[in-house]
Amino acid sequence: MGIFRNKPLIITVIIIIVLVILLVASSSNGTISQSAGQAGGIFSPVQEFFYQVSSGIGGFFDGLVNKDDQEQKNQELQSELEVFKSKSREYEELKKENERLAELLEYKQSNTNQELKLARITGKNPGNWFDVFTINLGRADGVKENMPVITADGLVGRIEEVSLNSSKVMAIIDARSSLSSIMERTREQAIVKGAISSNSLDDSLYITFLPLDADITEGDKIITSGLDGVYPKGFLIGEVASSSDTEAEGKNVRIEPAVDFRRLEEVFVVTAVDGEETGTISAANEVIGSAAVGETAAPSPSAQPSDAAQSQE
Repeated sequence: MGIFRNKPLIITVIIIIVLVILLVASSSNGTISQSAGQAGGIFSPVQEFFYQVSSGIGGFFDGLVNKDDQEQKNQELQSELEVFKSKSREYEELKKENERLAELLEYKQSNTNQELKLARITGKNPGNWFDVFTINLGRADGVKENMPVITADGLVGRIEEVSLNSSKVMAIIDARSSLSSIMERTREQAIVKGAISSNSLDDSLYITFLPLDADITEGDKIITSGLDGVYPKGFLIGEVASSSDTEAEGKNVRIEPAVDFRRLEEVFVVTAVDGEETGTISAANEVIGSAAVGETAAPSPSAQPSDAAQSQE
């Protein structure tokens, strides 16, 4: 037969049989004969080859399994990273809120003659500025119309409308706003008017019709005089940014507000000062009267309120 003619194959089969017999025999007496060791040395390269092949195949499939595990771990790490980012944003927001509230608390502790109610802003008119906005305090909280609204930085405005659980605030930068003021350094009296509108890029306040010889210097502080019956004396309005002289209107003054009207989140409602309640009926009448005086004075075009705003006031 053809198989017996293939001598290399016959020799290989015989050697394998001999090796198997030797291995079985050695397992019985615990030793391997020298001839078996020599035969094993002949076939060790073959064994090494098949071992490497089998290891490579096993490693390939292990790699597939490990790749799936790695992708799952990556997804888990990505989810954990998103959670961390969210927590980090929440932490930063809480940190900023605590800083703002700490500043308000410090103001309240330093001004014990003022009865203050902390309010959060819940809405505002369209536009860049907080000229008209709503707060989360209302009639149920003791808030009344014309009560002053402030921050630790200075005067914000007054309560314009009150409902049961919320109120609308008109800021001093609004074009309808008019309040009595005094120069802190020179004690010069003046009416400060707002000039903001929905498309305004500047939130400056204005004083017009001052005497040309009025002593006004850039940086002078302007405070409430308390003469309009709404805003108690001493609240900081802002600082003089610039002034100009005209024959028709006298000295015109532009004021930079003390409050940042682009970034408001919490405010104080001043319900009383030195034991006297704010927002009284007489105060409401006086502020309307002072606004009317300011309008008849015909302020500069930049500070002139619109017809619609005048009719509302």
